[in-house]
Amino acid sequence: MKDGTTHPAYKAEHVVDLKTDLVLSATIYPANRADSETLAESVVQAQLNVIEAGSPANIEEAVADKGYHAAQTLAVVNESFGIRTYIPEPKRKVPWKWGERSEAERTAVTANHRRVRGARSKKLQRLRSEFTERTFAHVCETGGARRCWLHGLLPVSKRYLLQVAARNLGLIMRKLFGIGTPKGLQQEADIAAPAYLLLLMTWYILSAYRRVLTSISASAVRHGHRWPALAPLA
Repeated sequence: MKDGTTHPAYKAEHVVDLKTDLVLSATIYPANRADSETLAESVVQAQLNVIEAGSPANIEEAVADKGYHAAQTLAVVNESFGIRTYIPEPKRKVPWKWGERSEAERTAVTANHRRVRGARSKKLQRLRSEFTERTFAHVCETGGARRCWLHGLLPVSKRYLLQVAARNLGLIMRKLFGIGTPKGLQQEADIAAPAYLLLLMTWYILSAYRRVLTSISASAVRHGHRWPALAPLA
């Protein structure tokens, strides 16, 4: 910290589908790992989650901010996984020394630089700024997951995954029913309350009617009465 003390800290990374706004992966890393070191791991974890969910979709493009830009990372993501990257290159005080880089790194950096300058990259970056940052706002700010009183990477990861799963569930409910939170039901209380009372009264009436019929049938059987046979309808 700035005052010289050390606090336990973790870094959360979200992999968000820019079409559905669903969080495909929420991985917790130690805070001393740079963003460029964890990009490939987060993308792989997201693809594994998609496969385990039974979806045939494959991650084909990765969009991130300039903090994730690194020649080695771009080469791994592009060459090993076949994923196109759209990551802006930060301003560097020292130019690239291509003699110290491999051919794969040079190819990946050059291709990424060409894609970033296109119109598609600008569109994807706008979507990334909107959707990805919104997930952090919902989970960390509104959901209160910015701070955690647990210790250890595994307990923190479990708690954070539950928080993100609740966020995804709320998004799915909102897509299906138009209401994603319990608080949203308060706005529909004036409409839902009369319908609930009507259903409740109907259930009570049917239950009472059934009890009456049951008691009449039991009494007729005890006294040996027989109900008259009904003639069949023509």
